Amino acid sequence: MNSDKYYKGIIVRVLIIVISSLSLAFLTFRTNYLYTISAFVLLVGAETWLLINYILKRRDEIKRMLEYIKENNPTIYFSESRDYPFNELGYFLNEIGGIVREVRIDRENQFQYMQYIVRHVSVGLIAFDLKGKVEIINKAAMELLGVGEINSIILLEKVKPELPGILNNMKAEEQKVINLKSNNRIMQLAIRVTVFEIGKKVIRLVSFQDIKNELDEKEMDAWQKLIRVLTHEIINSVTPVTSLTSTISGFFKRGDDIVSSKDLSDDTIREALTGLGYIEERGKNLIDFVSKFRSLTKLPVPRFEETKVTDLLNEINLLKKEELFAKGINFSSSVVSDGLTVFCDRGLIGHVLLNLVNNAVDAVESNTEAKGKSIEITGSKGEEQRIQIVIADNGTGIPEELVEDIFIPFFTTKENGSGIGLSLCRQIMKLHGGTISVNPGVGIETRFTVKF
Repeated sequence: MNSDKYYKGIIVRVLIIVISSLSLAFLTFRTNYLYTISAFVLLVGAETWLLINYILKRRDEIKRMLEYIKENNPTIYFSESRDYPFNELGYFLNEIGGIVREVRIDRENQFQYMQYIVRHVSVGLIAFDLKGKVEIINKAAMELLGVGEINSIILLEKVKPELPGILNNMKAEEQKVINLKSNNRIMQLAIRVTVFEIGKKVIRLVSFQDIKNELDEKEMDAWQKLIRVLTHEIINSVTPVTSLTSTISGFFKRGDDIVSSKDLSDDTIREALTGLGYIEERGKNLIDFVSKFRSLTKLPVPRFEETKVTDLLNEINLLKKEELFAKGINFSSSVVSDGLTVFCDRGLIGHVLLNLVNNAVDAVESNTEAKGKSIEITGSKGEEQRIQIVIADNGTGIPEELVEDIFIPFFTTKENGSGIGLSLCRQIMKLHGGTISVNPGVGIETRFTVKF
């Protein structure tokens, strides 16, 4: 910093004031020159004012530099002239200003790049603050919702009256699917909300995606799988009945003539009765199959109540522990965190857990290669703080290609299985707003996860 000149300026001005003051004192005590004394008084006052003004001017310049630093304003330029007292400081601050300008340009370029990406992604995005002011809305969101540029999510009432309330009340990382009619087409929008802070401002970022086609494809696929299972079961029952009926009919007819009763042997009658018994059995099985199918569509309405996860697991433990001990299966249940509760129908969720434990028993009993048979139930908080119950076993595992099939009604890999247990479990969990999933793999630990 060229501060020597500044300090010299102060010293010179102080010396002038001192000399003038001494001269004034000498004239006052040694002479009677009134006009001269008055002139020196004015001179000392003027010199004092000039000194103060000189110091204040430099103070203001330093203050301006500090304000530059505070405001981070890269447009301010400081003199680098040798005659300027703070030329070195000005040089450094100008250099900093250049760096700040480059950073701002880079930040602006990044912002424009981000804006370009946001506006061209296929997923609809809307970002707004807690007051509902829209910060960003991309092209995909405008097309999905059938709106133009908007400055407030309140304007989305025109799209769907309850939509602004849904977006404001959804929790962070929560997902919902809503039906929406826009641009003369029906859509099923998957909505997901993320909440974050930029400085002191809280921003809610909402993504929209039309999943109707995907859902339609999955629904069609599910129907096709269900139809294959139903067709298989019905044909398996009807085909032998039809064949047997034709055979029995042949016992009593010769062409178009009916065989006389006296011409029927005891063996023929016995065979006919055996066949009729088989037909009756297959008919009962078919009626039982239809009854089970009806049970999938007539689940009871859940009676929700706050239930401790510990109570749910203790109930399963009470029902199954002795049975599993007798079968040589190690069984344990635990809750990772105390005080976990779920809002559910205790009876229906108990049915889900019991069904999964029974399936685990079948799996471990069929695994002859395992050194020890074990089933474990664990209650905990999983992703997004959702409460989950995991049923793990070291059974034979589930082939990856069967992971989705096992939830199809009447699909079963068991010789005497009905194929409705897991389907009922999935429907019950849907009634609770939850999910049920399984990890695929043969020869590895099988884990069924129930999430609320």
